[in-house]
Amino acid sequence: MSNLPQTADVVIIGAGLMGASTAYELAKRNVKNIVVLEKNAIGSGATGQSSGVLRGHYSYELLTRMAVQSLETFQHSNEILGSGVGYQPVGYLFGVDHVNIENLKKNVEMQKRNGVNTGLVTMDEVKEIWPELDTDHFGAFAFEPQGGYGDPVLTNQAYADAARALGVIIKQHCGVKRIITSEDGSAIVGVETTNNHIISTPRVIVAAGIGAHHLMKNVGVNVPIKGQRAQLIYISPGGSKKNVPSFGDFMHDQYIKPEVSSGHLLLGNADHADPQYIDPADYDADKYLKHATEKAIEKAIMKFINCFPSLENAKLLASYSAAYEITPDGIPFICGTPIEGAYLCTGFSGHGFKITPCVGKLTADLILEGESKQEGIDLAPFRLTRFEENDLLKPAHPYTTTVNSHV
Repeated sequence: MSNLPQTADVVIIGAGLMGASTAYELAKRNVKNIVVLEKNAIGSGATGQSSGVLRGHYSYELLTRMAVQSLETFQHSNEILGSGVGYQPVGYLFGVDHVNIENLKKNVEMQKRNGVNTGLVTMDEVKEIWPELDTDHFGAFAFEPQGGYGDPVLTNQAYADAARALGVIIKQHCGVKRIITSEDGSAIVGVETTNNHIISTPRVIVAAGIGAHHLMKNVGVNVPIKGQRAQLIYISPGGSKKNVPSFGDFMHDQYIKPEVSSGHLLLGNADHADPQYIDPADYDADKYLKHATEKAIEKAIMKFINCFPSLENAKLLASYSAAYEITPDGIPFICGTPIEGAYLCTGFSGHGFKITPCVGKLTADLILEGESKQEGIDLAPFRLTRFEENDLLKPAHPYTTTVNSHV
């Protein structure tokens, strides 16, 4: 590892979306000698498994603000980052049952106050947006035309390239064996790579997703993150070839993302009542089932057909299994730790892609200023100690569903 420096002002562990965006934001603010270490390849972890849906629709006002502030980067990535990120403004449609109508109305008003271009739409308008959608059992819908999807891997690469252009060193296939602290364990002094190279540094940002738990446990800090197995399938829907939006379906606990170029649809499960967790050792060894089970495929197809009965001839194309980094409350960690110089940017629980630009700025704020400088966004809800303090982020108008922490 002779091409790695002996010292760094900042070491970032993980070159996914969060690590790359943080490196870029720090470099923009004239931080020199930034080293990013990635055990595999850029975008090979949770980033590459993301569905890529973009939306401002949350019941959590804080996450709505972060999504709004991030949208500009997706819309103008060529000017901001120097390359495209696959942004497709096909819109984001969100449907609820009759029980959740009032909460939908209140959340839409909150989103509007925070800059989301959104509004309630009638059943007739929904039919214009997606003709095959059976609206009979839904209570109400909202639609945001600037939502849709982007390409997480392209976004990751755009941030990585922009960071490199500012002098950041990104070393792929170079994992971190351990974080090194001072003799009394109170402060960061460096990291050791899996190739036994030691980089001395006063600051480490752990953006390692599921791997953050193991890395921090070894220096005496508990970071409650689990790897949750998510099963997704691609289908060819048949029927109309009209462009359709991304869809959050709270009637059937599913989400759907279109692929404009192919006309295919990605179906994701939004019911997290019975999560499946991946053993950390199996995840590190890349030994977990990489495709959806027959039972999961059947369940996903039934949900889809219940929602789109006229598309009963849809064809299964492929499936895959992703590993989401999940915290107990579904809210990430963007915070310091009891060890001086050790910071967390991890645990995004399925939210990460759509708020990436804001997260990079927040993490840079944390390192350089000790607090958020982003308008209307407080870092306190993302602190590690919130569980022991019993002070969790709560939405004002949560939906009655199994997936509150995801919306």
